[in-house]
Amino acid sequence: MFAAEKKVADFILSNPESAVSTNVSELAELSGASDATVIRMCKRVGYEGYYQMKIRLSHDLGKDQMVQLQEGSQRPESIKDIFQVIVSNLLNSAEQQDMELMLNCVSLIKNSKTIHVIATGNTIPIAMDMSFRLGKLGLRAMSTVIAEYFLNNISLATSEDLVIGITHSGSSRHVIQALELAKERNVKTIVITDSGRSPVARVADYMLCTSVRNPIFHDYDYGLTSHLYEMAIIDTLLYFIARGDSKQKNIDEVELLLSEFKL
Repeated sequence: MFAAEKKVADFILSNPESAVSTNVSELAELSGASDATVIRMCKRVGYEGYYQMKIRLSHDLGKDQMVQLQEGSQRPESIKDIFQVIVSNLLNSAEQQDMELMLNCVSLIKNSKTIHVIATGNTIPIAMDMSFRLGKLGLRAMSTVIAEYFLNNISLATSEDLVIGITHSGSSRHVIQALELAKERNVKTIVITDSGRSPVARVADYMLCTSVRNPIFHDYDYGLTSHLYEMAIIDTLLYFIARGDSKQKNIDEVELLLSEFKL
């Protein structure tokens, strides 16, 4: 290994729990290396990349690690305890939000011609739900489950459009590619993510962080990560959009069309 790669490897060996609960940018910062060095080190020892290394490392640490909270935190044992952890995380996230940034994002969303809401993996339903709800407010929004589709749509976008990326880890390759493509097309971008120290942070114009301090499930949880915190950010955006001059007529027309399916 090169000296920089060895620094990363030494940090992982000394701090395995930290290694599996950070994204690639956070590990690079903790070990005094770059994102590229972290990925090269993982490939040098036989993994396809950092995420694949985390999966194997978490397996070695044991599955019980998947529900371990931060050091010093008491593990919830009841439904009420779990809810209290979630509420505490939500309140902490609220304290971290910047009102001016939030309202700037609201204004950008309201004044965009077309809004591309993108995500990959198990975050796709969150993106599709946001797109649908923006449409209910009279805003033209689109989302798709296929990465090639949203990349193609963004390649045809104009400076009047907007891309909203949702990624808990901040490391989703297709989301990063889409944001980079949007920048080439002079399209503004917003990202909703958990950490401001992540690959998407370097390419997004605006970033809304959930900043979950004490998650019930760790980042290496194979899809168990809670999306409640991203949804809280989205609900806040939608609230401020709806509080303004949303197109109520459009909402009423759609509801009339769907009314035959309700009692």
